Amino acid sequence: MAYSQHTIYGGGLVAVIIAACVAGIAVTGGPGEARKEREDRARQQAVSDTALALACYHQAFGEIPEDLTLVETELARVTSKAHQQDACTQAEIRKDPVSGEDFRLTRQAGVVTQICAEFATGTPSGPYNRYSYSPTRAVIPDLGEPRETGGERCFDLNLSAKLEF
Repeated sequence: MAYSQHTIYGGGLVAVIIAACVAGIAVTGGPGEARKEREDRARQQAVSDTALALACYHQAFGEIPEDLTLVETELARVTSKAHQQDACTQAEIRKDPVSGEDFRLTRQAGVVTQICAEFATGTPSGPYNRYSYSPTRAVIPDLGEPRETGGERCFDLNLSAKLEF
């Protein structure tokens, strides 16, 4: 059975398209990898928000208690419309958006020094990975630094940072 020239070209084109799709999924990791990256961006934002809330609490009340619900309660009172402070008006203690757990806080001599989160993926190096939220950059200077791989990452906190936009 003889194949026409159009059938051969059509078959070759289909093979090239299939190979390109397979290569694209292999390079990017597919939809599962994209989901993990979105979850890590949400987790990074939650770490940022929590760190800002901890700095607001620390500057208003001092030592951060072990029970973060106390921090949430006091921040709600301080950041109410009657007591607005610049960067702290939106401050809130957040949980990991994927696991629902609190972020781990590292303490030295009873003082919170780091906030830790479990990330599913690494991040590329490059200028597009820079984290740009002003008040948070002062609280967590290394939040935008690239992560080589997934896993736990702890960020140093500067709870005395100047909190302004």
